[in-house]
Amino acid sequence: MASPALDRESILQAVRALPADEQWLLAQEILLQIGAPLVEEPQSAPDSQGLAGLLATGQTPPNDDDVEQWLSEHRMEKYGH
Repeated sequence: MASPALDRESILQAVRALPADEQWLLAQEILLQIGAPLVEEPQSAPDSQGLAGLLATGQTPPNDDDVEQWLSEHRMEKYGH
């Protein structure tokens, strides 16, 4: 005997009534049925050696007085004070 077809909303209501771990297992089972990968392969994090010097300019970094002067000049241009 064939079981009656359920509409999407009825299925969703039934799934929502399940505990979270059961929902997770059901979702995994559905993904396996359609051939979808369960987890993407993690991308490897870049090593610090590869990033070293990425933004290097070869110049010495600005000191606090230089930064304060730049901010002051910017404020003068923006506000005229």
